Amino acid sequence: MVDSWRRYKRDLTEEQDRPARWRVLRPSQVSQRDLLIPGSRHRLKLFLACLFCGAGLSVLWVYFPLLMISIALDRNFGIWKWTVLGGFAAIAALALYLYAAADEEKYWDSL
Repeated sequence: MVDSWRRYKRDLTEEQDRPARWRVLRPSQVSQRDLLIPGSRHRLKLFLACLFCGAGLSVLWVYFPLLMISIALDRNFGIWKWTVLGGFAAIAALALYLYAAADEEKYWDSL
């Protein structure tokens, strides 16, 4: 009697039996290049990534606490909420960019 699971498992390990579309579904291996901060020629790309992270941090750290406070007080903060959110996003993005740029310079100096 043949164990069907072993047969199925053996069939999946044979390269010729795998459909080509399975490679699309399987994630590729993470390389060292994927983990590096963008180089100096990609400063705009680095700044946009920091801006995106700053916007996410402002939503998590400012918007949700302000939302809870406004619900508790039953009051709308109006334009001030969006001003504070934008200001925090800009400050967080600038701080992240300066930190990443300084860290990148230290990295290149260490090589």
